[in-house]
Amino acid sequence: MERLICALGQADFGKSLLHELNEVVYVDFLSVYQLDKKSLPRMFLSSSLHGVDVSADCFKSYQAKLHARDHTFDSAMQLLTPGGLAMTYAHQKQFAPAHRDAIYSRHGILDRLSIVCDGGQDGLLAANLYRFERCPTFGSKDVDAIGQFAATVAACVTKHIAICNQQSQLQGVGHTALAARLGRVHPGLTRRELDVCEGLLIGRTYDGIAVDLGLSVATVKTYRARAFDKLGINFKSQLFAIASGLLDS
Repeated sequence: MERLICALGQADFGKSLLHELNEVVYVDFLSVYQLDKKSLPRMFLSSSLHGVDVSADCFKSYQAKLHARDHTFDSAMQLLTPGGLAMTYAHQKQFAPAHRDAIYSRHGILDRLSIVCDGGQDGLLAANLYRFERCPTFGSKDVDAIGQFAATVAACVTKHIAICNQQSQLQGVGHTALAARLGRVHPGLTRRELDVCEGLLIGRTYDGIAVDLGLSVATVKTYRARAFDKLGINFKSQLFAIASGLLDS
């Protein structure tokens, strides 16, 4: 899943995750959201294989009134241990009528297979995989196949959310200040290498950085490779770890 690791922190991470899952099992669309006892559910990302992504509309109904009476995650919650994960399955027929009508019947969703991990503060983080009614239900072979990658999916989703949170923090530091701090700690980086690193840290794509700096995408990637080599890292997630350590410096 190297492609998925490279997509961490990017706006198209959900699309990359869905693509990787479909290499193993057919999935129409996915959503990732957090549930806990003290606050409203929060959706972090979603993606659809074909057509319009219905996740936002579904989650709006779920967050407004349905989540408090949703017991389809109860078994997973009981199985979860700190740092562990579980899987849970639900067919549209298993949901209460109001839930089924507002989400599953309304959008023609057949069933849901979820990878559930510890979300902290007595909560859980669920990566939910869905199929529409035109497809067969998730079977035991599908569950087994996804189960082999469940730990990797949970780790990548958790890391992606952490990087997005770090991006928000780093954006508040200010572009010039962030580059200056990185340059002081790693004086071997050139001005252009710092500019590219800065762009990555604030969530810019290679295309966006190229436009900002007046460079080609290929040149941006060259500066990125040189900077990563000097920093002794391979992935953008490692760059975020370095930058997060500079927040208090």
